[in-house]
Amino acid sequence: MTSPTTRPGLAPAPRRGLRAVAAVASTLVLLTSGVAWAGVAQFDAGVTRIQIPGLGGEVGHSDPMNILLVASDSRDGITRSQAAKLHLGHDNYGAPRTDTMMLVHIGADAGSVSVISLPRDTLADLPAYTDAQGKKHQAHQAKLNAAFAEGGPTGMVATVESMTGLKIDHYVEISFSGFLRMVDAVGGVEVCLPTALKDKNSGLDLPAGRQTIQGAQALAYVRARYVDPTSDLGRMKRQQKFIASIVKKATSAGTLLNPVRLDSFLTAVAHSITTDSGLGKDQMLDLADRLKGTSPSNVAFETVPLGAPEKIPGIGDVLTWDKKKAAALFTALKNDQPIVAPAPSASASATTVTVAPSAISVAVLNGTSTTGLGARAANDLAGLKFSIAGPAQNATSPVGSATVVSYDPRWDQSAKTVAAAIPGSTLTPVAGLGRTIRVTVGTSYAGVQKVTVAKAPSPSSSSPAPRTAADDICKS
Repeated sequence: MTSPTTRPGLAPAPRRGLRAVAAVASTLVLLTSGVAWAGVAQFDAGVTRIQIPGLGGEVGHSDPMNILLVASDSRDGITRSQAAKLHLGHDNYGAPRTDTMMLVHIGADAGSVSVISLPRDTLADLPAYTDAQGKKHQAHQAKLNAAFAEGGPTGMVATVESMTGLKIDHYVEISFSGFLRMVDAVGGVEVCLPTALKDKNSGLDLPAGRQTIQGAQALAYVRARYVDPTSDLGRMKRQQKFIASIVKKATSAGTLLNPVRLDSFLTAVAHSITTDSGLGKDQMLDLADRLKGTSPSNVAFETVPLGAPEKIPGIGDVLTWDKKKAAALFTALKNDQPIVAPAPSASASATTVTVAPSAISVAVLNGTSTTGLGARAANDLAGLKFSIAGPAQNATSPVGSATVVSYDPRWDQSAKTVAAAIPGSTLTPVAGLGRTIRVTVGTSYAGVQKVTVAKAPSPSSSSPAPRTAADDICKS
């Protein structure tokens, strides 16, 4: 895969159905599942790297980080036959373009990850640039995705930095050829549809309800634009739900502890991404170490606040940002404030966590048939400073999906801290168990999250809470 740092002038009108929208999902999975980066050495050679002026500087291990994710609609790796089946088109396609841009902010302690969708039709002020033919272009207004079409990654980064006031540390671009393989590599992704969706432009044909979709239908699901009355905004919401679902799937034990599936997933992604030259193997490994304890419930998705739409002569219908709310959002990110408070598990969300992990002894049992899952959970909990009472053992009987936190009622506050650290876990009192809390790992175990010994803050406004990767996929 190749990706120049600049591209020729802006192409004419957008072509129907050529939208590489959800390829961002695979990149986000890598950024939010530290365990996946454990295989970075084996696939590092497959990653394409480019020079982008201003990027590649050292970011401290504990410093906040901003990554710009861009989905390119490149046809590299897709045959004409495959393109026809996927309703993509192939011949005379021209230079790659983007319809999906996301800004990922990783907090200083990696306890939270904020993903901000930037609408493609946003009215943007593009800075001056020089194209691939050496022609100089003056600063001008255009839609945000024109920054990529005209100025390539360099122009895209400069425009986003100018509009948000944030320094971009790294750039990741992915084509959708790997998206298909990536979805199939994890065994498909679950979605939830309130009504049936059918769109001849993208090839989408799905019934209502919960279902698991494979590569081709997954691509159609996130590409379809005309099945929703809100067009691109509705599509962005579907993308966010899909990405949240694939983050949960790819960080589950079924993927991370399955060598064949994990290798297939990493290989699919590695040969489809382009990064700035500063995001090398060492930086990836450092990022893995930072993110290894991040829970899906602390990966929050939001769309930049929008103002009134406008019609601009020579540009067309555009979206504008709500200046006050957008400024507040980006100021919060600049100050490293998460857009959603770190969330304890549902079973412990209504209680106060009063006991620190370092004061709690935990015994871990593997309640599944997955070899090594108990040891992984014990290691995860140790990373949060819990005291682990010996090596993980196998449970006498399976516990099913949810991880069970068993505790003596005399140490209920300690149990609540453990449950808050394991998203989706359930609390079970056992009289006479003693001071040590027993954790029996279930099949849905996907890692731990950092806990704060304080009451969770109340929402500061009436705005809807951002979606997180741990939310139920049927949540609107």
